[in-house]
Amino acid sequence: MQNDCERKMMTAEHVRYVWQWTVLLCVSILGGILLLPSLAPDFPLSRFFLTLSVVALVNVGVWFLLARGIGKRNREGTVILLAGIGGKFLFYLFYLLVYWIAAKNLTKAFVLTFFALYLIFTFFLAVHLLKLLKNNKLY
Repeated sequence: MQNDCERKMMTAEHVRYVWQWTVLLCVSILGGILLLPSLAPDFPLSRFFLTLSVVALVNVGVWFLLARGIGKRNREGTVILLAGIGGKFLFYLFYLLVYWIAAKNLTKAFVLTFFALYLIFTFFLAVHLLKLLKNNKLY
């Protein structure tokens, strides 16, 4: 009975996260379309959309991995949490390396855009992760 209740709560948390993640993604797309041409006219929207897609997909993937780790409630869960956070960092480094090799240089507009998206989505993930930990009485 308790396990079924926890599963329903976790499903509700996933639905809430995905819904809010979708809203954040739409606001980011709209903000990029409206602000990028005036703030960084030399930075193409296609590269913005590529960066936004990578950041958003990594973020949602890490959320499901971290939520799975929180559900374990043992040493394996802690390893999954650390692997998710470390994997996120390494994946972003890999993306920057591939982008740098493909574009031959990292422009100031790209660095600022990537850093802003990284901070926005990381803060979003951290807030939801803390809520999930508090709900599971692990924080």
